[in-house]
Amino acid sequence: MLVIVLVFINISLMPKTVAKFQQTALFRDQKRHVNFGNFKEEIHHQLSVTKITSSLVADRFDCTFNCVSESSCKSFNIAANPDSDGLYLCELLDTDKYRTAENDLQVNAAFHHFSPWSSCQPGLVGIYCERQGKSCSEMKSHSPQATSGSYVIDPDGEGGYEPFTVFCDMTDKNGVGVTVIGHDSENRIFVNGYGPPGSYVRHVQYLGAGITSIEQIAVITDVSSHCEQFIKYECHDSALLYMGSPDGWWVSRDEEAMTYWGGATPADSYKCACGVTSPNSCADTARGCNCDKNDAVWREDSGLLTEKSHLPVTQLRFGDTEGSSEQGYHTLGKLSCYGMA
Repeated sequence: MLVIVLVFINISLMPKTVAKFQQTALFRDQKRHVNFGNFKEEIHHQLSVTKITSSLVADRFDCTFNCVSESSCKSFNIAANPDSDGLYLCELLDTDKYRTAENDLQVNAAFHHFSPWSSCQPGLVGIYCERQGKSCSEMKSHSPQATSGSYVIDPDGEGGYEPFTVFCDMTDKNGVGVTVIGHDSENRIFVNGYGPPGSYVRHVQYLGAGITSIEQIAVITDVSSHCEQFIKYECHDSALLYMGSPDGWWVSRDEEAMTYWGGATPADSYKCACGVTSPNSCADTARGCNCDKNDAVWREDSGLLTEKSHLPVTQLRFGDTEGSSEQGYHTLGKLSCYGMA
């Protein structure tokens, strides 16, 4: 349900004000005494944030009017049912669901929540559509009609790193808005002729207009609730992590050698996805990865890296491919982040 309240004191300003109304969801011009609000209802939800005031009102229209009239009000909760006198508890709030943690909007049968309905142009967010989105998920939450494509994001806001271009997949992950950043090492790349551990080095260069550093990309992982990156190593007579004495590894955004592989976690040292199953499903059950059987059979270790504080991958390192039969192929997927932290 959509609730719209407009308060016009100066009738001569109506044409300009109506034009402004089409671009934003909550607008106040104290100088001209012109206010309007455009709210969307979250049935049986309550936003648990700081309350400006609480009062009893006759209906939801009165609660909406109170919020629009109060300069510091960004959204409101209203009781789902009246009290014994037929009045509803109205809570004016100092923020809205777009600018607070996801778990602050809680299911509550006793209330309905109203936040400004987002009518921003895709890519812009904020009460007045005044800034670039921090992520594709934030953009999608403000512009549900946004379609997949390239967008400019500004993860750390004005005054931080420069905004940069990413691809937004607006259909993946149930349409939450996934920020996707590609790089120059996505193809299946052959590894041969490197004997010592980690002697093969592949530096990963991330692509996108405006991207100048890994630090920029790291910010998108900080503002997202989930990040992931696919990684795969195909091996023939070539070991990978080999418990305690790895021949290969990947390097985190902080330039640290990571000795766990896709499908495992930081707590799973020297293990790949097969090594964390119960029971161990690796080719050699005494090892943590399929490749660590180190025999003349093509094998594979692959999976998603999901520890966002380590992402994105900045280097791939391999060894044990010096002999003619010792070979490998590596594949690294795009960085994908979604949700709002």
